[in-house]
Amino acid sequence: MHEKSYQYLAEQLAPHLGPEEIAQIERAYTVASRAHLGQMRDEGTPYIIHPLRVAISLVDELQIHSTRLVCSALLHDVIEDSPATREDIERDFGQEVAEVVWLLTKFEDTSLEDYLAAIEAAAHTGAPIVKLCDRLDNLRYLFHSPKTEKKRRYLYTTERLYLPMARRSSEYIHREMSRLLEELRLHIKSLA
Repeated sequence: MHEKSYQYLAEQLAPHLGPEEIAQIERAYTVASRAHLGQMRDEGTPYIIHPLRVAISLVDELQIHSTRLVCSALLHDVIEDSPATREDIERDFGQEVAEVVWLLTKFEDTSLEDYLAAIEAAAHTGAPIVKLCDRLDNLRYLFHSPKTEKKRRYLYTTERLYLPMARRSSEYIHREMSRLLEELRLHIKSLA
């Protein structure tokens, strides 16, 4: 999926959304591209590829064509990784997108348990499904990370916290996550 571009995302959404909605999603992609400019992922790809893959997962795998959720997926790391604020997101994309992006922003003084509980408590916003697609993408590309300790940490936190959340939110994500965890477990064992 890493080869798929913004153009691919727009083409997948075109039959389901109007030109104004597509334009808003393109603006979100542009804002995210600027916010992540120069940042790289562990697997050696430009950072923007990650939020793009999360948005494509929503559309391709879950058949979600919500402008709000696709914009939120594209912007989900912008507050965490750039000077952008919740107010900036709200000004440019509206209160609903800003709320989801804010929920998905992990602050250092918040435990992972509390962070995920707040996301799940706001299920009406759609934030849990975006967060689960985010974790799914991280798991898929974690195999390419050179950081063994990070792989172990992701295995542990995904099994303990994300998998139960997926069970409650999406049968498809739960199944995919379970499969990836098994592959990751074998991968980590092979590194020992």
